[in-house]
Amino acid sequence: MFGFARRSLLIIISLSVLSLTRADDTSSPSLAARTIDRLIDQRLESENVSAATRSSDAEFCRRVWFDIAGVAPSIAELRSFLEDTDPNKREQLVDRLLVSPQYANHMASRWNKILLPSDAQTEQGQQANVAALHRWLQSQFRDNVPYDYFVGGFLTAGGAGNAGPAIFYTSHSLEPEKLAAATSRIFMGIQLQCAQCHDHPFDRWTQEDFWQYAAFFSQLTQTDAQGGRDAMIEDRVGSEVMLPDTEQVMAPSYPGVDEPPEADPADIRRRQLTIWMASRDNPYFARAAVNRAWAHLFGRGLVDPVDAMDADNEPSHPELLDFLAKHFTKQRFNLRNLYATIARTEAYNRTSSVSQENAPADELFAAMLVKTLSAKQYYDSLQQNVFRRSSPSTSDRMSSDSATRQQFLNRMRSTGTTSREYPHGVVQALGMMNGPTVASATSPERLGLLAMLEAPMFDQSDRIETLYLATLSRFPREEEIARCAELFSGANTLPKQRESMSDLLWVLLNTAECAVCP
Repeated sequence: MFGFARRSLLIIISLSVLSLTRADDTSSPSLAARTIDRLIDQRLESENVSAATRSSDAEFCRRVWFDIAGVAPSIAELRSFLEDTDPNKREQLVDRLLVSPQYANHMASRWNKILLPSDAQTEQGQQANVAALHRWLQSQFRDNVPYDYFVGGFLTAGGAGNAGPAIFYTSHSLEPEKLAAATSRIFMGIQLQCAQCHDHPFDRWTQEDFWQYAAFFSQLTQTDAQGGRDAMIEDRVGSEVMLPDTEQVMAPSYPGVDEPPEADPADIRRRQLTIWMASRDNPYFARAAVNRAWAHLFGRGLVDPVDAMDADNEPSHPELLDFLAKHFTKQRFNLRNLYATIARTEAYNRTSSVSQENAPADELFAAMLVKTLSAKQYYDSLQQNVFRRSSPSTSDRMSSDSATRQQFLNRMRSTGTTSREYPHGVVQALGMMNGPTVASATSPERLGLLAMLEAPMFDQSDRIETLYLATLSRFPREEEIARCAELFSGANTLPKQRESMSDLLWVLLNTAECAVCP
């Protein structure tokens, strides 16, 4: 058995040989963004579709904070951005957020959800292990570990108990077929599990292909805990998988590759898989990674859904997908560079404010798609801008993961399959309107934003403006100012002023606009 530290070092050394392709100076984020826009615009021209106008600064600021940092901009951050006259302020904001603690925390939350089955994420007895995986993921994104190293470290994880990535294996019961289905879907975007019981009905994959890939995980085992020592996940040579209903032992083989891996009894199969995964011989790895990043920022992948990059599910922009995959590889699988590149495009900077009657097809990316917020994004934004007087640090927000927060997340658990779908039903909607979280946020007696706005330095106009910035990340429109003036017209005593402020905040928190990323 290889020690975890030694094994990880070997993986990094091996992968460095594969990924040290020289980065071309012309592949900078700004220049690459121009190529992306050219390919998007070519499709729009061929479809005779006009692109939407550029988003407002307020719309863009809210979008990029939610997409990259996972939380709404604070009132101070938003005001500063709106007042900034630097023509490069959007690019500067993107770059600043990509090195922020919020980025690492948000990406860790996203990948926790991608990697773990839903029952493992919510099971009470697994919360410490889920948190351990979150911390491991957070460190990967904080240090900008190249994506091939990140996947390599994940695929060869072992060690004690469920610590860190090991929970991925224990949550799938160490069963080779479950691990094969999950890893092929997550890291290659292919539905290989459709060939588990029979040949894939719509793609090239055979049942033999599935079980040969599952053989890479056949050596996994978990030792018993003894003598105060935690159970250990290990790779033991000798364990095999068989083709169902036969006695045929399945030798490991890479999907879509005719030549099998070199047989080495002393080598663990998961390491063999890791080295191939990020190699140029794997046509799926980089394409799946850039497609997932594109879907994160746009709400829809170039191949949609992102986990079904099968032969019968063609990309909307094949040339663009190829370009992004090559660019990502040239940049040594640098995720920050990839996100910085996509966020610099005019396509990402377009407004989502288009009429439903004239809305272009989603797959054209002529306008930004509206994405619904996750429960975490909504709650943490509320915690930052309404409960608190100033923007908290990431560690503060992590420590606020209290019973109240967890109850809210459980109540608002998503049932939607994509970020473009409204994920909640009547129960969740009623919980928003009448639940304890919003009730606490809008209580006139509550400390926080409402209490702060009672300071004599604020007049009625300041208070209305601040509430809009805190909840919708924009200034109120003229017609909204007029309606708010009606609301406050009879508030001539402090109790009535408090009640009017509370009512306005309640309305804003329950609007559809407050629950989306534009």
